[in-house]
Amino acid sequence: MAIYGYARVSREVQDLTRQLKALTSAGVEPQNIFKDIGSGKDFNRIEYQKLVNQTLKAGDTLYITSIDRLGRDMKAIEQEYQIITELRQCKLISIEEPFLSSTDNEVMNELLRPILLKFLSWVAERERKEMLNRQKQAYLSMSKDHRGKLISNRTGKVIGRPKKYPDLTKAQRDKIEEWIKGERSCLSVAKELGISRTTLYRIKDEEYTE
Repeated sequence: MAIYGYARVSREVQDLTRQLKALTSAGVEPQNIFKDIGSGKDFNRIEYQKLVNQTLKAGDTLYITSIDRLGRDMKAIEQEYQIITELRQCKLISIEEPFLSSTDNEVMNELLRPILLKFLSWVAERERKEMLNRQKQAYLSMSKDHRGKLISNRTGKVIGRPKKYPDLTKAQRDKIEEWIKGERSCLSVAKELGISRTTLYRIKDEEYTE
């Protein structure tokens, strides 16, 4: 019987350190911890699928720090809980919510735990919806520049991918404007500036199109 752990964060900028420390403190070996970076809206995550469908065997124990690390969709969380504990016949232990951990107590398993699981799954789903709503409201509150690009309320800067080309000199702009006016070919200007034609068109769209 093996002991495994599962950790998840939604984005790369978030840190798994706290979860990993909690899992190893609970007795999970680092090499037995499966880690994902991805949304909790569904369970189509590479490491999670590998863990549940290829690794877990009957009698194994799976540790998570909290139920929302599995996901943030209420019905899907309940389904995955049943898959792990009933179909895979594994013990599931939630470190921060020990009352959700599977046991041999029939009253707890059949009466209390389903109610608690449904409630916490609902909370996880609600938190995700509130987060998406906050993102939407923040997006709608942003102003735009003359090209229609969003401006961050916090930094006052245009939001978007960073430029893949340096700031243009006057001489470089003159050459680009000659191309835009039809006086020169795209290939000749791109070659002279040392950039690709794709980048040249991007410069046109970002710097000259209003």
